[in-house]
Amino acid sequence: MTVLLCGTLLTGCGEGGFQISKLPDMFRNFFDIRRNLEDTSSSEASSGADGSGGSGGNAGTSSDTAEDDGKQSSSDSGGSIISDISSFLDGVGGDYRDKLPEGDSLFVNNAPVFYYYTQLSDEEKGIYDALLAVTRDPTSTDYHKKVTVSEDPSSDAFSRELTIAYEALIYDHPELFWFRQSSGNFQYYYNSLRTGGKYDVMIRLSRTYDDYQNQMTAFNQAVSNFMADIDLTRSQPEIALQIHDKLIDTVTYDTDLAAAYSEDGAFDYGYTAYGALVANSRNQANTCVCDGYSYAYEYLLQQAGITCTRVGGYAGSDPDSMEAHSWNLVQLDGEWYEVDATWDDQDSDPQQYASGGSIISAALNDAAYWNRIRHFMFNLTTEQISNYTPGDEYTYYTAEGYATFLTSSVHVRDDGSEHSGGTADYISRLAPTANGTAYSYDALSAYAVGYRGQTDYDGDGIPG
Repeated sequence: MTVLLCGTLLTGCGEGGFQISKLPDMFRNFFDIRRNLEDTSSSEASSGADGSGGSGGNAGTSSDTAEDDGKQSSSDSGGSIISDISSFLDGVGGDYRDKLPEGDSLFVNNAPVFYYYTQLSDEEKGIYDALLAVTRDPTSTDYHKKVTVSEDPSSDAFSRELTIAYEALIYDHPELFWFRQSSGNFQYYYNSLRTGGKYDVMIRLSRTYDDYQNQMTAFNQAVSNFMADIDLTRSQPEIALQIHDKLIDTVTYDTDLAAAYSEDGAFDYGYTAYGALVANSRNQANTCVCDGYSYAYEYLLQQAGITCTRVGGYAGSDPDSMEAHSWNLVQLDGEWYEVDATWDDQDSDPQQYASGGSIISAALNDAAYWNRIRHFMFNLTTEQISNYTPGDEYTYYTAEGYATFLTSSVHVRDDGSEHSGGTADYISRLAPTANGTAYSYDALSAYAVGYRGQTDYDGDGIPG
């Protein structure tokens, strides 16, 4: 039997060598699957710790363990991964027994349903379950979980399955924000001999979360504080509205991070729910970009028992001006609704509108009107958000004239179609279509929180 060890989640292993495929570039810290699959064919053997060729894949024996031919290492955009096969197999018997964390975990999620998990194949679900199982204690790489698959673990087909399962896990579990720090979070090894047409793949963490206790304690406390004044006795549509309003009152959009974005840029917590609810990596409290808004909104609704997911894609005033973006889908009474909390975070900055004149001033001082502006992307259908045109209710009329603050826009999911640029993350294409209309903002406006918690720059009662 040959035992093969793969150094990262997205790697492909081949017979005859310990091989690491070139890892994909991060796209807004999501995995670019197309690049990963393209690069699989050009994987190259890693060098050993002493500079010699790695030999982990050649560690063949007649038993279910492998002889240690030395430590293999590989470098990628996520950092160096050092793998010792004998250490990895230590304690794993011939029946490939699992070794899993015991006791409570600081990773908590009370979602009634993890949406993307429900969309996976049975084999992808098994991989997802194994990945999730070993995350419960991220302070150790000693834990491992077996999953049995039919796809050859050295193949592109398995690489795709593994990547889909990983992305579904990250989309479903915003509390696992740490795993977006790097494109190399897991390792797996497998039995290269078919047994009844199946392969046994053992998965473990490839690195530890060194600040786990401090950061997860801060995150959980922030969530508890946020939810303390959400009235959970109300209906789910009202709860979703309360959380939406408090979130956009609490969070500041990270313009610096957005301006500095590049596909190979460094990780920042501003891309996560941690940035929205605690702080970004520059220790700016409650500061994030669209990913942070959408992950935070999803997680907060999950803790309130509301099914919510998120979708990646592009948005802009028209197809030619679109940029990478993410937003949410919320299920209420069995129907789905689209919500973009980032775009709803509209503050009436008096400096921005200083030259607007009396009509603009009147609009900014009309609380009911501005509250409508702050919900223009709340509980829409997929058809509405895809090609959005603001209705006449968003035009502010006075005796002197009128003003409007919104323009037409588009939101396009990352579904691989031509209108999304031909790219796909393999997860957003699984997102549900929103057709719900019963809980539009008009139907819920009486319950809108309004401006609580925001800063009033000029004393006019309007946040700025």
